[in-house]
Amino acid sequence: MRTVKTASGATAVQIVYSNRRGSRAMDHIGSAHDEAELAALRAVANQRLAAGQGELDLGLDTVGAAGAPLPIVASRMGHLWDGLCRAYDSPGLLADPISRQRYAQC
Repeated sequence: MRTVKTASGATAVQIVYSNRRGSRAMDHIGSAHDEAELAALRAVANQRLAAGQGELDLGLDTVGAAGAPLPIVASRMGHLWDGLCRAYDSPGLLADPISRQRYAQC
């Protein structure tokens, strides 16, 4: 979803699906002349983007305040890094000293 200024000074709301070699596939949602119209057009665009997107039920019973999703309080990239190191090391891609120096954490 994007917003662009029109020649008349309004703000157009568009959904861009594809952008290849200078040509774009997009849907024009509408043009807004004030903040209330812009908010309404953005809501319509969000509904169109979410159409057909089911919600994955993870079976979690806990939610944050007012039904909002729980905040992410930490993330660890160590598991991903360990997997990448093993993937590169197993075929011998980290066997030479230059590669070992470049990827010293492995």
